[in-house]
Amino acid sequence: MQRMRQDTPLAAVVLMSVAIAFAGCGGGSQALPATPVTQNASVTGQYNLVLTSTNGRGTTNIYTNFTQSGTTFTGAANTLVCPSNGLSQCKGGDAPDISITPTGTVSGANVTMVISFPSTGRADTVTMVGSATGTSLAGTYTDSLGDSGTWTASTAIHPFGPPPGVYDYSGTFNSTLNPLLIAPTILIELGQDASSHVSSNLAGTATILHSPCITSLTLSGQATGDAFSLTDAASKVSIIALPTVPTGNSFTFSYKFEPTAASCAGDFGGGVLTIITSPWDY
Repeated sequence: MQRMRQDTPLAAVVLMSVAIAFAGCGGGSQALPATPVTQNASVTGQYNLVLTSTNGRGTTNIYTNFTQSGTTFTGAANTLVCPSNGLSQCKGGDAPDISITPTGTVSGANVTMVISFPSTGRADTVTMVGSATGTSLAGTYTDSLGDSGTWTASTAIHPFGPPPGVYDYSGTFNSTLNPLLIAPTILIELGQDASSHVSSNLAGTATILHSPCITSLTLSGQATGDAFSLTDAASKVSIIALPTVPTGNSFTFSYKFEPTAASCAGDFGGGVLTIITSPWDY
C-alpha cells in the first residue's frame, strides 16, 4: 500500500476522504419521494339532487347542469327545484323570471354547495356539505327556514348524447280544463340541438293523436339533469317533464298553452311519458 506523503496538505486529505465516501455509496444521492397531489372532485354535467328532511318535511328534488372551473362549480340558471318531485310545486326553469343558480366549491373530495329559491313567499337558502365518490355526491344540509337533513346527487340516467342520437318517448295526456273521454296520445323524438354548441340544448318533434286542436309540435328546449323543458314557439305551448324516481325511464309532464295560442288557447293539463326502448339499446 502506498503511503501518503507527510507533506500532503490537510485540506487535500479531507477532500480525498469525502470523494472516497461518495464513491463507496454509488457516487450520488437519492431523490426525496414526491409529495402526492390531492385530486379535486369533478362536478360537471347533468345532475339530479335529492334532499331528504330529517324534520318530517319530505323530499325535494333538484335538477341542474353543473359546469366547473378549477375548485368552483355553478349550476344552470334554469335549475328546477321541485318539492316532493311534484310538477305543480316546481320553481325555476323559466329564467329570467325565476332564476335559481346553485354554486359550490370543491377541495379534494370535500364539496360545499349553496342554493336559494322562493319558498312560501320568502327565499329559502340551503347550504350543503358533503363529499364526492367518483361522480356521486352525498352529505348533510341545513336551510334558512330551520330544516336540515341529508342529500345525494348523481349524474343523469339518460343524458342526451351528441347528434344524431335521440330518445323516443310515448305517452298520453289530458286537459285539466276540458278532459276528453279518450286521452290523446303523444309521440316525441328528442335529442341535442345540432345547431347549438351547448350540449343541454334540445330540439325535437312531437306527433299528437286524438286531439281535437293539435296534431304536431316542433320543439326546442333544455335538459336539466334528467328533467327537460320544451316549447313550441308557433303553437305557443310549453312543457316541463320530470323523471319518475327512481327508475328514470318514465316521466310525468305538464303542458300549458298561452292565452293567445291559435289552438287550445289557455288550455293546460298533464300526462305521462315513457322512453321507448328497442332491442338495439344496450
